[in-house]
Amino acid sequence: MTVSTGPRASVELGQTARTLSRGPVGAVLLHAREGRTREAVLRVALAAGVEVRSSIAAADGRSFVDLAQQLRDAHPDVVIARVDRAKGDELATLVEAVRLGCAAQRPMPHLFVLGDARAAATLATRAAPIPGETFATDADAVAALRALRRRDDETPPPRAEETERAARNIASLAGTDTLVVDVGGMATSCVLARPAGEIVAVHAVPLGVGAGADRVVADGGIDRVRRWLPTPIDAPALLERVFNRARWPDAVPTSPGALALEMALAREAIARALLDGAAAGLDVTGMRAAPVVALGGRLAAFPRAAQSLIVAVDAVEPSGLATIIRERAGTYETVAVVAPLWPRRSAVIRLRHAGGETEQRVARGGFFLMPAKGRVGLTATGANLRGTVEAGGLGLLVDARGRPVDLPQRDAERIPTLARWHAAVSALPV
Repeated sequence: MTVSTGPRASVELGQTARTLSRGPVGAVLLHAREGRTREAVLRVALAAGVEVRSSIAAADGRSFVDLAQQLRDAHPDVVIARVDRAKGDELATLVEAVRLGCAAQRPMPHLFVLGDARAAATLATRAAPIPGETFATDADAVAALRALRRRDDETPPPRAEETERAARNIASLAGTDTLVVDVGGMATSCVLARPAGEIVAVHAVPLGVGAGADRVVADGGIDRVRRWLPTPIDAPALLERVFNRARWPDAVPTSPGALALEMALAREAIARALLDGAAAGLDVTGMRAAPVVALGGRLAAFPRAAQSLIVAVDAVEPSGLATIIRERAGTYETVAVVAPLWPRRSAVIRLRHAGGETEQRVARGGFFLMPAKGRVGLTATGANLRGTVEAGGLGLLVDARGRPVDLPQRDAERIPTLARWHAAVSALPV
């Protein structure tokens, strides 16, 4: 894969980048009482891109039979447990519940045990006849979980691995932190890469705008999706549209309403992925602060660049100057530069670029595009913002809505606000 840092970045994608996964691997997480152990096991699940169907702590007060029934209902492909030397027996009861609830399942789930080698080996032995494996590092466990996703030796690597590779390459060539956001039919990935090669990955499954659309609603509620629609619609009608998206995942939006729904689902899928990352103790703040944000998958496939831009800005909520690029026909094109600011009253933003100098006063809540070409020097008085960036096809997007982006609760106020934001970047014919 090759990437340049100019307005259009050349990228050579292999066939694997366009390969869909064979479906999510369902996982149940077992962890000790401490929140840090739950974070640790959740990080492994998010990095591997498996579906978390249940999470059970050693401090769970339910009866042994109730725990076994929950595990049976989850029907997991894999159970992931984390132990340490001091409290190796803490998960023994949960593993016994796995035996009772899942031993009759066909095929039986795998038990992956992470942590202290001796405690892990003891716990894995207690799970028999359920096959147990121990892992010395999280990276080994992630690799084994991804192998389960492939189902056979001939299946190419899943999209998640290609997203991580793209993030590393762009970060290395750009010489700065890069966030790659990839939204698919039933998976949403947010991968932060450092120039040295380190990555922080969230692969949320099955959250997406196709087969995973119903899960977006199930996790966040229908009102979380409805709030992003710039036209009025009641909850039952919207639920019907969402479940139709899940039933016909490959359908291409052919109307402004259908496109607006897909954009709303994409926003919430990204927001839920970032919430999962925060719950796992990952560096979500660093993701929002990344100077380069690259868009892939269905997020990058919207007909207009402005549509990809507004969805990414609403969902990621960049906290600093950020260059937005998106994947198009084997290349990455620069869409725009986002300048977030939150002045006390107003600010004056000045641009120096190839087309001359531009000055604009920005009031709190402002959201608009400023034309700019080539390399742009930016300063803002009344706001702590300055830098030099490469402008994209849409120029500079000034976002003074604050963080987090606050939407009015009442439809009478919210819908005109959304219509104004969409019209400001020509995202939808509203």
